[in-house]
Amino acid sequence: MTLHPSSRQISIHQGSVEILRIISEFSEAVGGATDVSHLGHVLLTNLSHQTHLPQGGLWIREPEGDHYRLIASLRQEHRAGLPLVLPGEHPLIHGLSDKPSLLRSDHPPTSATGRAMLVTDTALCLALRNKARLLGVCTLGPIDQNRSLDEHQRALAETLARIAGTTLDHYLAQDDLRRSSTLMRRTDRLRSLEIMAGGFAHEIRNPLTSIKTFVQLAPQRQQDPVFIKEFSALALEDIHRIERLLHEILDYASYMTPQPSEVDLNELVTSCIGFVSSTASRRDIELQTLLAPELPLLLLDRQQIKQVLLNLLLNALDAMPSGNGAIRLHTRLLPRTGRTSWVQLQVEDEGCGIALEHLEHIFDPFFTTKHSNSAGDGAGLGLTTAHQIVREHGGTLSVESQVGAGSTFSVNLPVPDRGATGAGVRE
Repeated sequence: MTLHPSSRQISIHQGSVEILRIISEFSEAVGGATDVSHLGHVLLTNLSHQTHLPQGGLWIREPEGDHYRLIASLRQEHRAGLPLVLPGEHPLIHGLSDKPSLLRSDHPPTSATGRAMLVTDTALCLALRNKARLLGVCTLGPIDQNRSLDEHQRALAETLARIAGTTLDHYLAQDDLRRSSTLMRRTDRLRSLEIMAGGFAHEIRNPLTSIKTFVQLAPQRQQDPVFIKEFSALALEDIHRIERLLHEILDYASYMTPQPSEVDLNELVTSCIGFVSSTASRRDIELQTLLAPELPLLLLDRQQIKQVLLNLLLNALDAMPSGNGAIRLHTRLLPRTGRTSWVQLQVEDEGCGIALEHLEHIFDPFFTTKHSNSAGDGAGLGLTTAHQIVREHGGTLSVESQVGAGSTFSVNLPVPDRGATGAGVRE
């Protein structure tokens, strides 16, 4: 019996709808993966389901070196197991190097690729690539000589593999960015610690001198009760000062999970100035403060906000490589907007300024102008990190700048509701 043309059209239409449904569900499934490992499991599971091949493995290319790491496998418990790493010269990798999208099992094996597929019990090997880059390899099996994929199933598998390759490329790029971000953030923090170490040495010189004097004179003046009482109190106070400085620098060096507490912003500003004062002094840069009295206490992670302020101060110093200027720090209580009151911290320098075309990118990751306008060697994540920290505190970080005149960075932080938090005004 011959089908009516309209019946064939309905059949073709139904088949197209089913393919679109499969592709849509596959795209949605891989798009919901939380990381590369989860993505590998989702890809392998869905490809196995659509090809009706219940076992296999998925390898992705490592960022360094020409090899591929196994990140997901299906039903391999009763076999010797799939190799954890496929080197770049492996027959399966080599077989996909000439840009084929898939390999099928070869019986009898007449090539190195065919033998490799037999060893891994692979009926179908899919390339996960983005353009010319082979990002991953997916094997599916077992080999069944009585069953093979038809043309439509192979075409669908190739389509899903292309979607998988594009998605994998996105996730690998995100992983690379996270790794680079972590490395560069550490670099920025180490640079800050280098400056802080200089300030620390400067800050402890005077207390160490007084302690040294007391220790040297104590044997000779031990019978002088006034001397012993006054100098021992002074030495003890100086020891406490050194301990506080040690806690400050150790807390800054070791990043921890944010732990908000009531913070006096003016006191924090004063603390940070102490760490950069020696550097500023060597460059003939004056640090000026205009701190508003009786600011309300803020709920902040002290060390994170300190990181923000130190980054802004270090940037201001870098913007004035020739010195002979001033850096001004202001704190003020802003008028209430809606139900929220705000405290503003501004860091203003008299440096080289930021070009207009750079202002919109100043908080972008890895964007830096320090190679051309300062003596600093910025990693390009300091302001990105500062912007993120301020945003996580419910605040804003903005900048105004004029080339040749300097820049002003403004940090606006919300004042907590006193009824909900118990935060008060500093007396």
